[in-house]
Amino acid sequence: MSTQVRSCPKCFRLMWLKTDQYEPLDEWTVRAKCPHCGSTVRFKLVTEGANATGPKMGH
Repeated sequence: MSTQVRSCPKCFRLMWLKTDQYEPLDEWTVRAKCPHCGSTVRFKLVTEGANATGPKMGH
């Protein structure tokens, strides 16, 4: 996987997570620690549809 850009559900700041900064739990879910507030968060990966390749920045 590549860099994941997500917002933290606790502090709402963007997390730019590299592959070594998150842990896959299964093929659809990853777990990471927010670099800003230190909370452990889980999020689902989008694997189908228009957003499957990542966020569309600037569109």
